[in-house]
Amino acid sequence: MNRHAVNDLVDCSLQRWYRLVSEWREPALGTEAGCVECRHSDFAAFDHLSQWPHDLIHSFVETLELVTFQLAVALHEEQHYRGEGSRSGKPCHNCITAARSAVQACAHRHAQDVSDVISECALPRLAAYVERNINLALNAATRGEWAS
Repeated sequence: MNRHAVNDLVDCSLQRWYRLVSEWREPALGTEAGCVECRHSDFAAFDHLSQWPHDLIHSFVETLELVTFQLAVALHEEQHYRGEGSRSGKPCHNCITAARSAVQACAHRHAQDVSDVISECALPRLAAYVERNINLALNAATRGEWAS
C-alpha cells in the first residue's frame, strides 16, 4: 500500500476524531490511570502531559488502532495473497508491525494539529467543567452541607 493511501486513511480517521473533540462537552467517568487499552497503546503517548480527558484519549487510541488493523489487513493481503482467491482475516506479526509503524509516522506528522484541536476545543471546556465543580464543592462546604 503506498504512502498516499496510508496518509488518506489516517487523515480521514483523524478528521472524524477532530469532529468528536470539537463536539466534546465534559469528561465521562474514567480512572486516573486510564484504561488498559490506553495504557498499552503507543498512541496514548500523544497525551505526553496527561492532560486529555480519558474519553478523548480513548477515542484517539481506538481510532488509530482501528486504522492500524485495517492497514495491516491490507498489507497482509497485498504481500501474501496476490492473485489468490483465499484471504486470511488475521494479518501476520510483520504486517501488523509495518502498519503500526506507518500509522505512527503519519500520526506524528499530524501531532501539531492534534495538539491544537485538544488545546483549542477540549481543554477550555475541561477547565470550565473543573472550575464549575470546584465552585459547587466550595459553596456546599461553606454552607455546611459537607460536615465531617
